[in-house]
Amino acid sequence: MQEKIPHILYLGETRFPYGLAAVQRQILIAKGLVAHGCMVTVLSYKGAHGPERQFPAAGEFEGIHYRYTSGSIHSPGGFFNRNWAKLKGKFRELAHLNMLKKSGDLDACIVTTMDFDKLLIYRLWLLWLKVPLVLDYVELSTAVASRTSLHMKINDYFFDRFAVRLADGVTAISEYLLDHTNRLSPGKPVLKLPILCDFERFNIPTEAHGETRLLYCGAASYLPLIQFVLAAFDKLEVENRKVYLDFISGGTEAELAEVRAIIAQSRNKAHVRLQSNIPYATIPQQFANASALLIPLRPGLQDAARFPHKLGEYLASGTAVITTNFGEVNNYEFIDGETALVAQGYDPVTFAEKMKLVMDFPERAKTIGKNGRQMGLRNFNYKDMGLKMKGFATSLNTTEHKQFFTKNVPC
Repeated sequence: MQEKIPHILYLGETRFPYGLAAVQRQILIAKGLVAHGCMVTVLSYKGAHGPERQFPAAGEFEGIHYRYTSGSIHSPGGFFNRNWAKLKGKFRELAHLNMLKKSGDLDACIVTTMDFDKLLIYRLWLLWLKVPLVLDYVELSTAVASRTSLHMKINDYFFDRFAVRLADGVTAISEYLLDHTNRLSPGKPVLKLPILCDFERFNIPTEAHGETRLLYCGAASYLPLIQFVLAAFDKLEVENRKVYLDFISGGTEAELAEVRAIIAQSRNKAHVRLQSNIPYATIPQQFANASALLIPLRPGLQDAARFPHKLGEYLASGTAVITTNFGEVNNYEFIDGETALVAQGYDPVTFAEKMKLVMDFPERAKTIGKNGRQMGLRNFNYKDMGLKMKGFATSLNTTEHKQFFTKNVPC
């Protein structure tokens, strides 16, 4: 008798397959599951793409099935049309779940969201269907400085206190979130699922450019980090040298204008270059051609709990990474001078020292970049983690788990 192929649904994200870090993580988790014999379908209850994107509302992407249950990948104009599309999409999403469950073709659902109300709806639906819910927990919402509105604060209070209790299993991106899950819900099945990367995608030949390129990639809204990187770069003597600080930033025109204004005030502004809203497909080549990739982590709760997806892509490029000794960097093989350049403290002076090493010893920086890629392959290869994820997700759909549903949920 042929073994049944596990079918796992991915719920919560609405920009598949062309979103940023959250969607890229979704894709890599799904591809890891597919690589180990699972079928994965991403359901999006609403369209969120602009008119420049054109692709079918249902289909397949890199082996992952997907469906926009609203019927469109685009967000319609007008308050009524937009909310009607959301409502229609939600009902169709539930209908699709019902259909799969009745046909015996639904083994688990992975949910990724920071909205407590959406998670609660998924919890109620999946309890009714007796299907396990896996929460992919990647951020401590209450620690995110930009989430300042009253609505966000109320949402985040409930999410960080109750989300893991609503899930049947949790994948935690960091040691902090793993411990947080264990504190709130002792005995809850939890798997540490760190940053992931498709290293084959970054097998890119470098292009000679005859200059030192220190590259920072991040949203234009992350002004404190941009200011930190500029402050460190201003400590360097770069006049009459081909040394450049390159920013790749996405954001609104107002946010980018703030970045340009900050650059204009910097001491080494003539050696600072900004690229904005460039296509994601060009990013791997940009990373491969850099002399060093910058990602300072801050000594606070937000960076202790998260693990930036971008760090995996930095490592995969084979370019030396300059970072700081906080958060998950301390839980893996980020060894200063061997697999990365790790500044001891969140200080522009010490960060600048690592930049200077790249300027003065480019061959050593290249070796560190190659070593960093090998370290990343050992720890963050999506194919390796896909096998662990398959075992974790399917283990929740055991006889004991089904008995729990039978005893606790009316049929």
